[in-house]
Amino acid sequence: MQQSIIGKTIDNYEITGILGKGGMGVVYKAKDMTLDRDVALKMMDANFARDEEFLKRFKSEAKALAKLQNSNIVSVFALRETEIGFALVMEFVEGNTLADRIRLNGALPLNKTLPIFKQLLTALDHAHRLGIIHRDIKPGNVMLTPQDVVKVTDFGLAKIQQVSSATVTMGTGGTLYYMSPEQIRGLANVDARGDVYSLGMTLYETVTGRVPFGNNATDFDIRQMIVEGKIPPADKFNPSLPKEVVKAISKSLEKDPAKRFQSAAEMWDMLSRVDVGQLAVVKESTGQPILPAPNLKKQTSARRPLYITLGAGVALIAALFALRPVLFPSDATLSVQSNPDGSKVMLNGKLVGTTPLKDLAVDPGKISVRIDREGYYVKDTSIVLSEGQVFGLSLALNKLPEQIITEEKPGLTSEVPSATEDNALNTEVAATKPVRDETRTARPVDPRPVGLGTLRLAMVPDGSVSIDGSRSSIGKSGMSFQVAAGDRELVFEHPQYGTKRTTIKVNPGETKTLTCYFETYFSIVVQGDASGGMISVNGKATDIFAPVARFPLGPGRHRVTVTRFGYETQGGEREVLVAPSFEEKTVPLTFTLKKEG
Repeated sequence: MQQSIIGKTIDNYEITGILGKGGMGVVYKAKDMTLDRDVALKMMDANFARDEEFLKRFKSEAKALAKLQNSNIVSVFALRETEIGFALVMEFVEGNTLADRIRLNGALPLNKTLPIFKQLLTALDHAHRLGIIHRDIKPGNVMLTPQDVVKVTDFGLAKIQQVSSATVTMGTGGTLYYMSPEQIRGLANVDARGDVYSLGMTLYETVTGRVPFGNNATDFDIRQMIVEGKIPPADKFNPSLPKEVVKAISKSLEKDPAKRFQSAAEMWDMLSRVDVGQLAVVKESTGQPILPAPNLKKQTSARRPLYITLGAGVALIAALFALRPVLFPSDATLSVQSNPDGSKVMLNGKLVGTTPLKDLAVDPGKISVRIDREGYYVKDTSIVLSEGQVFGLSLALNKLPEQIITEEKPGLTSEVPSATEDNALNTEVAATKPVRDETRTARPVDPRPVGLGTLRLAMVPDGSVSIDGSRSSIGKSGMSFQVAAGDRELVFEHPQYGTKRTTIKVNPGETKTLTCYFETYFSIVVQGDASGGMISVNGKATDIFAPVARFPLGPGRHRVTVTRFGYETQGGEREVLVAPSFEEKTVPLTFTLKKEG
């Protein structure tokens, strides 16, 4: 349908092209035939038109958005019911997004960034005062005209999209990067301070050219860092940032909303005091300044000659190259355990500590490992680690025989006391008895080779796995771990779904593959007078419509049904039981809908 309506007139709008696609429908460029102007026409997906409750909420939200009268927010003109469904008529914005700018140019200079954020914060402050929370602030939702005028898009629509159950995954489209801790926890009382967090992460990316999460980070890793971990300060990736900017970003990213800026206006109050010289003043089509010049601090130092600027640039490049291992670490991570604990660990001949050792940062490549404990054979082995690999090594030590622990050296005598009647016999014995050499010999290396095997582990959805207590994050793409041969205890853990434990035996040189599925998939089919309807789980409607081939549910007992306005579901709800498993399961469910009356 997306291509077939281009060139046609819907209601009073001539469709001229496609601007984008989203979870709720398609956004078209169109011409308003009455007013002779370009508009953006967001056509709702036909599935949503079947849900009366959704339409009621959407209409209510559209009315609220129409009240937002701000030059930096995309205007909503009308909500129209057309022959092909509901359409939201919005202002058409010529330009690209802040995400496009960052992708093309990298980090933006402050004299470009601050005028943009002045407008962005002004727009959010206006909406917050009217009680409307965006809930999806990110660079992709900030439009920029060729004159750098900000237009915030998709305002409030994220709130409408949050009608689905917990089975809908967070983080699609990169939005997870910008979610506040309270959003990730699923708290109902997310307020304007949630937008402040998202603004802080958007500013972080704008001035550094990146988000603070690694390229290989899973959704689980990102959620953990946002909710519990420490986000590195922005000047780690851009050392030239003024301290006021770094402080403003860190304050907006506080995990406790009470410690953040309490409003967008408060955030701008700190940013407006940043001294970066005379900033470019962005003007709207009216010619009026958006960022008043009196609010900006002027640079007082004289202009330096060009050769000094070039020299500083060369120095900066050299410094960044020297800091490359710090700014962009590529270390592997090694954890070492032994039985018994308290054994000395040497890596490539260097003592690094005693077991258990967790999360050691080591250089990738071949590493020789020696485990040494008094009274036990020394264990020698070697491993090869790649960049970013997380590896756990667990070794059992074998006890030395008693005669090796302390050797006797014949021919050595001790000092003999003078003989008396009382000690004559003892003196004779002492004079002929060999004396123990208290200097212990070097303990031999265990002649039995250390057997290593490989575990290829994966988890759906993303979570973490502990191998003999050494924990790593994994996802559905899986990771390989070298482990000592023998029985290995595995604990798979998901932050919402709990844990699944097992013990797996690994033989030397063997590779074993295991995937833990915390979700069961359901194939849902609809029969009868209707071929589709909305899926409901435990009495709550999702935004997913049947039929679907793979509908996931997490562990627990659930009630599943399919509903459609004007139809009766024969048989009502189906009760299903889901438990973590090491096999992927797809369970078919069939529902029959009959037209009422």
